[in-house]
Amino acid sequence: MRILSITAQKPHSTGSGTYMTELVRSWARAGHRQAVVCGIYPNDPVDFPEGVACYPVFFTDTASAQPASEGSLFAPCKVKAGSAVRGLPYPVVGMSDIMPYTSTRYRDLTPHMINQFEDAFINAVSRAVAELDPDLIVCHHLFLLTALVRKHFPDRKIYGISHGTDLRQMVNCDELRELVRPEISRIDKALALHEEQKNTIMEMFGLPESRVTVIGSGYNDALFNKDGRAGRDDLQQYAGDDEVPVMICYAGKMSRPKGVPQLLDALETLAADQAVPFFEVTLAGGCQDEEVRRRLDTLPDNITWLGQISQDHLAQIFRYSDIFVLPSFFEGLPLVLIEAMASGAVPVSTDLPGVRPWITANVPDNNVRFVPMPEMAAIDTPTDNGLKQFTEDLTGTLRRLIIDIKNGSLSGPAPDTSGITWRGVADRILSL
Repeated sequence: MRILSITAQKPHSTGSGTYMTELVRSWARAGHRQAVVCGIYPNDPVDFPEGVACYPVFFTDTASAQPASEGSLFAPCKVKAGSAVRGLPYPVVGMSDIMPYTSTRYRDLTPHMINQFEDAFINAVSRAVAELDPDLIVCHHLFLLTALVRKHFPDRKIYGISHGTDLRQMVNCDELRELVRPEISRIDKALALHEEQKNTIMEMFGLPESRVTVIGSGYNDALFNKDGRAGRDDLQQYAGDDEVPVMICYAGKMSRPKGVPQLLDALETLAADQAVPFFEVTLAGGCQDEEVRRRLDTLPDNITWLGQISQDHLAQIFRYSDIFVLPSFFEGLPLVLIEAMASGAVPVSTDLPGVRPWITANVPDNNVRFVPMPEMAAIDTPTDNGLKQFTEDLTGTLRRLIIDIKNGSLSGPAPDTSGITWRGVADRILSL
């Protein structure tokens, strides 16, 4: 089969980018011919399997930079010869309002910027369609670019995958909503991460149930696994008389909607509690949130912020972590929960809509500790009282888990994540 994958964002820097990249890799292993259209900066690395043609649209990463010209564009990746288009004169448009890299908010796009966006991406998609002649186009996010692809290629088979953040943009972007909705309602299939999201998509876009399918998510079992993971008893023997800390980690955007300030508050409270065993924390992820950045600049000695890291590095962190924390207030279906669980860490997560039922159905004996959702003022913003209660609940959950891990009192079989690999997700999409 010939498959064209499309995203307006960087393909390797966020959860949705990882999702697309892993699908492309799975289809490449199965022998399908492929191409990718994506939005990147001129010197961003793009890593797809040999034989996958890349048709990049280049954004400008700073307001002062001159838009790149076709003759000056480059990327250390397998870019299709002659595929570069003129650079867009603004940063990558982010599906979240705060991305881990310099970005433009969808709500800030002017009509002129939207026209530039349409011209650049449809130019790239047209080249890819002409050269690949795809049997299937898979667009990531049910938002602006997917709507434009449907508009310009009405006779092509198009599937759109929702990653959750696109539905938030549909709520927040009044100017774009009416442009997007009618085109999304005409795609061949909308793919949801879980049942609650499926219902939201049907209502938001007026799609019949026959054209909305729950496809779920997956993880890279060759990368995220327990290979080489040391047990706490082994670590204690190595450490001798020194205390082995309980290791905690977080991975994701360093932002307020991700609950990072509340996580830092909880960790500060726990560190001051003499009844709580010694712990160390590793934080991984880019930060474009100035309020959060100020706190990251003054972290105590037991907390380390690494910035944005590779998937290989993240897998190593998961393998030596006892606890993974995801205190987010809005997600689609977070990949990191699965990846951390498969690597042997115990996940602590906000009880996000739709996530617990999906994990319960797909991961036998899962060991996720869920923290109640706070009272919300907006789609990704809790009320003040909600934040206070959430921080208390998160602190209590982490306290109990740290003590249990230190005492060796955790019990039960290891979670079975074998049924949710990327290979399974990729196969399900092509079987629709």
